[in-house]
Amino acid sequence: MVDAAIQLRPLPRWPSRKPLAYALWGAVGLHCALLLALGQRAAAASRLVMAVIPLLAAVCTEWRAQRLAERERTGWRWLSLALVLWAGGQLLEALLGGPPTASSLTVVDAADLFYIAAAFPVFLAVTGSRDQEKIRASFYLNSAQIGLALSLAFFRLYRMPMSAAQAAKAMMAVAAGECLLLAFAAVLRLASWSTLEERRRTRLVCVALWLYLSIELWMSYASWQWHLRAGTLLDILWGVPFLFSGWQALRLPVDTMPTEIALRRNRLRLLFQNFGPLLVSAGIFLLAVSIAREHPLIALSAIFLLLLIQGVQGGLVQMSYRSGREMLLSRERELEIANLALERLALEDPLTGIANRRHFNSALDESWKRAARQQQPVTILMIDLDYFKAINDAHGHPHGDQCLLKVAQVLSEFAGRAGDLLARYGGEEFVLLLPNTSLGGAMTVAERMRYAIYSQKVANGASPFDKCLTISIGIGACDPKPGAEPGALLRAADQALYEAKGLGRNRICARAC
Repeated sequence: MVDAAIQLRPLPRWPSRKPLAYALWGAVGLHCALLLALGQRAAAASRLVMAVIPLLAAVCTEWRAQRLAERERTGWRWLSLALVLWAGGQLLEALLGGPPTASSLTVVDAADLFYIAAAFPVFLAVTGSRDQEKIRASFYLNSAQIGLALSLAFFRLYRMPMSAAQAAKAMMAVAAGECLLLAFAAVLRLASWSTLEERRRTRLVCVALWLYLSIELWMSYASWQWHLRAGTLLDILWGVPFLFSGWQALRLPVDTMPTEIALRRNRLRLLFQNFGPLLVSAGIFLLAVSIAREHPLIALSAIFLLLLIQGVQGGLVQMSYRSGREMLLSRERELEIANLALERLALEDPLTGIANRRHFNSALDESWKRAARQQQPVTILMIDLDYFKAINDAHGHPHGDQCLLKVAQVLSEFAGRAGDLLARYGGEEFVLLLPNTSLGGAMTVAERMRYAIYSQKVANGASPFDKCLTISIGIGACDPKPGAEPGALLRAADQALYEAKGLGRNRICARAC
């Protein structure tokens, strides 16, 4: 299917690329300076700066989204939301004091809820199908999934009786599960991208995700095994994935027009693309299962809501598909009607409504070949309106057009058989194709035609025949032989017509070829 017409509109007044890039690198430089100057005393300030870097990266991704076609914006905006949530977790850690260790997974606090919530917009950015992205209601349903996941994570970490060590293990399990699902989803989407912009976004997410996972795993291991503290130069590593994301969002090429489908949507690729959204549901389902023993009613309600959301989303996609299919069928019908109209116009004289010269030539070729196979005669009658130029000069061109229409109507009555064809051959010339007709039979038809036109008493002040419109007819008759061309038949009819006009018009002459 073709997309809707593109409406160009002025871009909002966002900062240009350079100021955003300077701000992003400036925040990284400030972070380095604070750590060098204050050391471990800069832990709180370090977390504040670490909240600024993802926020600037979110601004960069939104800057990019604003400059893309409408259908390419959704994924980038989900990434922006994920960056804002992660920045919120860092800001909350700075305000609450945060754990002294380099990794926040060693102690469960309120900030961890933001980190968990940040993963779900990334899920939607890398798993959201294009069919869902085209439906506005899917945005609200996906937002509901994020809210459901956040609620379940809150109950899992803060509303279940467990010790600090158990809470840390639970947090580690939730974070590890999210990371594994995210990694798998990113790889699936990397194998099933549809447009150039989607490929750029997916590659960015994959690299940033694996950078973050590597740093998270290493910092957590260092915090547990070596008691690595916050406020060292190693804290700079936390900003690397966000610096990469913001910088790439600014430097990648921006296609302001919708990009074309870059890869064929074969069955395997479509399977990967549609399997991705199920991973979001899998993550939410696992969270619900993890609290089912202590909070069974909440877990069952969450699973019911998840199924309801998935059902509504599936229904919306199906409705969209059906609507698109109906639109496509409607367009196909309109195109078929238009093609038939164009074909008719290509083979029909616009003034008289009978066949034109192109149609006649095609019909003559077919009749000639058929007659050669069946050894039957072919005859054509070439008809010219006598003194027609004088009609236009004396009565005007509108009257001349009416004469042509009247002649076409009268002559059409003599093309009654299946293979007969009347066509307008030139300005005031008509031609009648009579397959399987002998010269004698053609003479009879021609005489009846000549009399029928004369009996109409159409005014022609220049005509010597009672001031009425008359016609001259040249008949060409031929028995086609193998290897002969129909041009000989046309030449015979034309010569016969020339002879009839030379003998005074309003008469019939014939020639055989």
